[in-house]
Amino acid sequence: MYDNFSIVYLNGPSSAGKTTLARALQNSLKSPFLVLGIDQIIYMMPEKLNDWTNDTVAPGFSWQPVKDQQGVIIAYKIVTGDFGKLMMQAFKDIVLTLASSGHNIIVDDVSFGKQQVAEWQQMLQSFNVLWVGVTAPLDILEQREKSRGDRKIGSARWQFEHVHQGVEYDLMVDTHMQTIDENIAVIERSIYKQ
Repeated sequence: MYDNFSIVYLNGPSSAGKTTLARALQNSLKSPFLVLGIDQIIYMMPEKLNDWTNDTVAPGFSWQPVKDQQGVIIAYKIVTGDFGKLMMQAFKDIVLTLASSGHNIIVDDVSFGKQQVAEWQQMLQSFNVLWVGVTAPLDILEQREKSRGDRKIGSARWQFEHVHQGVEYDLMVDTHMQTIDENIAVIERSIYKQ
């Protein structure tokens, strides 16, 4: 059976549960879907091009502190250097190539706001895409961020405030308020128009 959507685009902040959802959805869907995520693109890069600890601007990706009016660090935002921008375009190009080759794809992404998501929408306009926003309450994202141990503390807060800004999705799913099975069911109803 063919799917009504050839691409499922998942966008949400770090620790929202996108990768877990993407893999579970991949295993549940009737047709084969490939999962491609931003983390895989970052793992392709030489690690020396990224700086995840020192707050310096790197050629790839790095964390930069966000301070309040008193100079207190309240969050961390990700900054994309020149090489990182090339990799972000490569991410889109890989998805486009796979989709053009007839593969169904689940995209696991962290795009920030209307403009960045619009770039994906423009590129994928000839495909049938289900646009899904993935979220969870901020306090839950921050708890997950701490328990994972591999995230910059404070990054979830900034991403929570910026990822969905101005973006209109076909669906929004909450990985805290709903179970993974409930979220998969909602997505599958849209994919198969049940």
